[in-house]
Amino acid sequence: MTRDQLGPMERLTQILSLLSTGRTLAADQILQVVAYGSDSVEDRRDQLRRDVRHLESLGWEITNVAEPGEPARYRLTAVDNRLRVEFTPQQRYELLRAAHAAGLTQLVDDLGGGGAAADTEFEAAGRPGDAALAGVQRAVARHCVLRFTYKGRPRVVHPHALHARPGGWYLTAAEVGQTAAKTFAVARMSDVALDPAGSAPPPAQASRPQLDPVTWHVDPPVDVVVLARAEHRPQVESLLGRASHVSPCPDDPALLTLTIPVTHRAAFRRRLYELGTRVRLLGPPEVRDEVRAALRAVVESV
Repeated sequence: MTRDQLGPMERLTQILSLLSTGRTLAADQILQVVAYGSDSVEDRRDQLRRDVRHLESLGWEITNVAEPGEPARYRLTAVDNRLRVEFTPQQRYELLRAAHAAGLTQLVDDLGGGGAAADTEFEAAGRPGDAALAGVQRAVARHCVLRFTYKGRPRVVHPHALHARPGGWYLTAAEVGQTAAKTFAVARMSDVALDPAGSAPPPAQASRPQLDPVTWHVDPPVDVVVLARAEHRPQVESLLGRASHVSPCPDDPALLTLTIPVTHRAAFRRRLYELGTRVRLLGPPEVRDEVRAALRAVVESV
């Protein structure tokens, strides 16, 4: 190591040594020990601020606890910084979001994502288009009533939990005026706004969406009626969901009509295609029209 490198390293080590005692130190107290070789007090304070920022970039959590406009006062928080230096800023950002969503408080602290500064960091590190996700995260953490536009309609919900799935991030929430929890794809939200912290009651129990997408409450519920042979009923219900009503066909007892509640139409359509000729869609007309239009679009694109 050259002398040019040794000087800055010595200063960084001295700063850490002074702050590692657990005391909160004013900038001028640190400058009494750490020499910067300038006659100007302001220059030395500026150089100290740069060194503190450099230490923060290396994973050390050093907080200026002085009030705005007052001389800096630094405090070192004793954390394990190995997790921070092992990741790029973007990787750390994604891990922080996942840790917040999972409620892993210790991991959040080790990554330096706790406290009021976390929101600023999320916004600074996030990619374009992440604003909705950052707002949803804050709403979940602070129990805020959440307002957004979804599928062309304004929604007002009490957020329960945020979950990462292979298809992206999903919010489980209770829409105001309805009892059943729903699942919303964050990527499809727009005009996200939050009410004050505490405006939404915390959920009695953290609600997590089922792993099977066909059970997610993405669309308004609708009862779909299908026709299938009795021998195919187990496979039909396995893919489309449990029937709320089953009745034999008057003309052929081997055929059954099954009424199945559907809350995720896109997932329902994909499962319907998978069943092929083993099932026939009888209604309602709006769902038949959706399936017909989707199939026509596929044929026309070939």
